[in-house]
Amino acid sequence: MKNFDEIENKYSKLILKATEIMGRVSDPKHSLSHMESIVKYTKEILSVETRADADVCILSAYWHDVGRIKGEKGHALLSAEMLKQELINENYSTSFIEKCYLAIYKHGWSEHPETIEGKIIRDADKIDFVGISRWKSCIENNCRFNKILDMLPTLRENILEFEISKEIYDREIGNLIRYLHDIIFNNISKLNLN
Repeated sequence: MKNFDEIENKYSKLILKATEIMGRVSDPKHSLSHMESIVKYTKEILSVETRADADVCILSAYWHDVGRIKGEKGHALLSAEMLKQELINENYSTSFIEKCYLAIYKHGWSEHPETIEGKIIRDADKIDFVGISRWKSCIENNCRFNKILDMLPTLRENILEFEISKEIYDREIGNLIRYLHDIIFNNISKLNLN
């Protein structure tokens, strides 16, 4: 298994650029916290799915949503194009550039990635729909949950590709339920005290 710290050190300049871009994205559902969660979930999936190119997955996890700086529509393709251009500028191999591109450009709900790396990025991205940091950010920013709530019933069985992804989802949905329970009962307690 690859050492993820070594991978992140190897691509530190590109990761820093992705982080800077994501820091300027004003969507609380797709913030720096979301990017960090996707990287974390990607690493967890890679710990089991060792057939994938870990370098491609880690770098793509950081870059998967940078296109949102230009808007939501078509952001996956924009993200893939932006990373592709950065990799061309840094003289990476055509093969590596293509793998990264394919890992990012189809990570939407109704899309079907063509590579194992793309499937890992898509799974990591979709698992975050039940991630506490995303829900916390959404609650703090008064986001609407309609789309998230509509997708939850089908997410585990119809969207997630890997068994490890389903295991991560099960853990995260349990954590989310406890988190929401605590919020609800803390608010009820505050109302009862007044």
